[in-house]
Amino acid sequence: MPKMNPIAPYASPRLLMRPPVADDLPRFYAIFGDPDTQRFNPAGPIASEEQARLALTGRIENWAQHGYGSWAIALREQPEWVIGFGGLSWRPLGAQRTVNLGYRFDTQVWGSGLATELAQASLEYGFKHLRLTEISAIVREKNLASCRVLEKAGLRLVDTLDDVPGDTPSLVYSITRSEYQGC
Repeated sequence: MPKMNPIAPYASPRLLMRPPVADDLPRFYAIFGDPDTQRFNPAGPIASEEQARLALTGRIENWAQHGYGSWAIALREQPEWVIGFGGLSWRPLGAQRTVNLGYRFDTQVWGSGLATELAQASLEYGFKHLRLTEISAIVREKNLASCRVLEKAGLRLVDTLDDVPGDTPSLVYSITRSEYQGC
């Protein structure tokens, strides 16, 4: 699988996406520590700067290991302001691992279509540049906004995953390269 140049940002009409760096910690903690952005995450918000540092370091290491991963996301018109984190990363899916599409955005930009734009850019990056064969996304059933984002991007509901003991199963969305090319 080809590795992309981790220095060059990837762009969509309104977004700049680049690999995260250690200096992103304040924005990472602000976004992942916000109870609103974590409303549907069974683990809840990140509780400390140290937890945020560990999680961010994991994303940075994912880039080093795989040549792709979760991006730090900014508006093209304000490249210095990180508004979210998301993209493609390896993730457990039951007994196997999959390339997972995921994202978190600052609540200040919710409702502006940026999650859909990121999802579409991530699919393009994954299928056209990385030549992946399938991309999945795991979402909590009550997270209707994310379900709509995934459907708008072309993913379809394919399964459920009993990944949170004592809670309803998560929904598994997926799209293959051939399905993407047919869009």
